[in-house]
Amino acid sequence: MKELRKNYWNPRDWDENFINEQDFLFPFNTTLSEGEWTSWHEHPFWAEFVVLLSGSAVIETTKLNYLANESQCIWIPPRTNHTFYTLESTANRTIFIHESLFKGDERFSLCQILNSTTLLKELVKVVDDWHLDMRAEKDRRIAHVLWDVIQRTEPAMTGLTLPRNSKLQKLANTFLENIEEPISIEAWSREFGMSAKTLSRVFFRETGMTIGQWEQRAKMNHAYRLLRQGESVTDTALACGYHSVSSFITTFKKQFGTTPGSLSESTKKQG
Repeated sequence: MKELRKNYWNPRDWDENFINEQDFLFPFNTTLSEGEWTSWHEHPFWAEFVVLLSGSAVIETTKLNYLANESQCIWIPPRTNHTFYTLESTANRTIFIHESLFKGDERFSLCQILNSTTLLKELVKVVDDWHLDMRAEKDRRIAHVLWDVIQRTEPAMTGLTLPRNSKLQKLANTFLENIEEPISIEAWSREFGMSAKTLSRVFFRETGMTIGQWEQRAKMNHAYRLLRQGESVTDTALACGYHSVSSFITTFKKQFGTTPGSLSESTKKQG
């Protein structure tokens, strides 16, 4: 894996627009290949807001790991030691936001996965592509509009927390690489030398979900990506291990509030 950053990286180190805390926003974008990662680092005064435009990525912190896809974005508060790595080729736009905008707001003190929207993605692109100068009032107004939209983003109900326990990481990664195969609690229990009850208890403690709930959410996130890539509903259902397309459609609609067919059609129109 390629190390993208070393030690602590502060966006103000190399941008002349960042003179003081009034220059509250700094855009950064990148396209990463599968398996790329950053070293562990933190930003003492800056939150990192990552908007995924394609692909999926994992944010690993000292407390929890978070998996996000292109329908989601990631909020990383200041002073959060973290690393970022990709499970597939990924394009993202990142906005660094100075803590003076949200200091004291408990909501933004937590690392979390948020829902993304078309408006949010377009605003992030504008802020990045237009090379806003925070010393100019007209540019500051655009930046404040983006911040207003960020504040209105909702927590993603489909966010996937990954376990930090090394044994459970092996279980999770194996499933994510072969998502059509169901997780066998009995088989993994034998491999780890623990009871099925203990395995289930530790998994819930690490992720906040039962193994079954986590497995279903992972499948739905994978299905969302496949549909956005143009796969048919039937092929997507089979790729996610569903033998019944109707069961897949019901589960998908419950998870995302729309049918896989509707998502597929909207993707075609956008293309």
